[in-house]
Amino acid sequence: MANGTNTSAQDQSVIQQIDQLNRMSMRDLRKKWQDLFGTDSGRLGRAYLVRRLAYRIQELVYGGLSQDARRRLKELAEESKKKTPTRPELTNLQVGTRLLREWRGNQYEVIVKENGFQFNGKTYRSLSAVARAITGRHCGGRRFFGLQPGEKRRRRK
Repeated sequence: MANGTNTSAQDQSVIQQIDQLNRMSMRDLRKKWQDLFGTDSGRLGRAYLVRRLAYRIQELVYGGLSQDARRRLKELAEESKKKTPTRPELTNLQVGTRLLREWRGNQYEVIVKENGFQFNGKTYRSLSAVARAITGRHCGGRRFFGLQPGEKRRRRK
């Protein structure tokens, strides 16, 4: 690495190896994964395998993350473990709140519970799951129950 020629040859080698990844079969990509990581690639998709292998090739040639970067990532991971995830749907609604919705001529009632939303004697983890149970398709629960404004639909002429 002391002279520019060596670095250039090294760069060319890395570029060629990465370019070869794009032309490899899935079988060859999995073998390359085994060679570079020492583990089975499992059911990872082609695009992910190519990106991760390209990173690994560069990491082996140029080095990985600095100690400072590794330390900071570890700190961030520890901080995120301490934070209790909140469920935005529940934070705005008090336990016991009744949500009413008329849909296709039927009246539906959902009760906010400590651990989710009760509908027809069953507790659901999200309003979206309740809306799916009612409509038979995926739709945003907060929007379905009128808690979040949706896009205004254009009227057809």
